Parts: sequence; structure tokens; C-alpha cells
Amino acid sequence: MRRRKDPFEKPWVIIAAIVGIVAVLAFGLIFFMGGESPVPGESAPAVTTSATSSAQQTLVVGEYPSVIRTRVPVTVPAQGIFVRVNYIGGFSGTYGTGGNMTNTRNSGERFFIIENATGTISATFQKEDASTKHEIVVEIFRDGKSQIAAKNSSSYGMASVTYTV
Repeated sequence: MRRRKDPFEKPWVIIAAIVGIVAVLAFGLIFFMGGESPVPGESAPAVTTSATSSAQQTLVVGEYPSVIRTRVPVTVPAQGIFVRVNYIGGFSGTYGTGGNMTNTRNSGERFFIIENATGTISATFQKEDASTKHEIVVEIFRDGKSQIAAKNSSSYGMASVTYTV
């Protein structure tokens, strides 16, 4: 009986297959990791910083940013009475006049209108996290101008304001 020839019996075929698999893995890693490796003795890419009216941007030459986050400037309404709450994290609280209080929960910078405002306006908001790095700010605006403000940067901090129209 004649013996069948198996190509994997030869050592060079096995070595070539292993080298091919390693090469494919190396190229895959380079492709998915960005392909740039630092060269010894070469300095880091230059960093340029420019300030705009709404945010500060940093540009690193030679790299593409994955996400560019910008803050849209919030304009204060020119007429009416508003409660402004500003906190980078989540907050909850109440605002309104007398027996007409509204409960809300949100995050970021928000303006809440007080319609038919007469008498005493009050607003109380609390941070929903233990952060002490950022403060919660609660303000009452009348016709585009701040009338009263309160701030708190403590853990689960609360800020309250009261204003009589």
C-alpha cells in the first residue's frame, strides 16, 4: 500500500504557517491600535492651545481627536422671571411661587420660567452625587439680570434662593 503525502510532515510548511499567522496578528494589532509607535529620541507632538469665547480647545498635532465636546453658550432670556440652575452632574429640586411649586430633575445648565410671577419666588435644588469638585448654582433672573444667587460645593449640596417680585 502506498503512503499518502501529507504537506504538514515537512518542517518548513509548519514554520511558514506559524510565521504567516504571527504576521497577520501583528498587522491586525498595528491597524487597530493606530499604527504609530514612538521613535526613541523623537520629541512628543507639539501642543497648541487656543481660547474662544465659549470654551477652551486643545489641539495635539499628529493625532486625531476621538470626540470634540463643545458647550453651547446659554443666553439669558431678556424678559420674564427665570430660575437658572447650573451643575455638571444631576440635580433635583423645586421652584415656583407660593402654592404653585414645580418638582424637576435634570443636569447641566437649565432655565425654568416662572409664569405669572407675583409674590415670593423660591427655588431649592440639591446635587444628586457626592462630588465636592463642582458647585451647584441656583439663581433668579428678572428681565435678563441676576437678582439673587446661591452656591454649594459640598457633597449632596443644596442651594436655595428666595426673591420677592
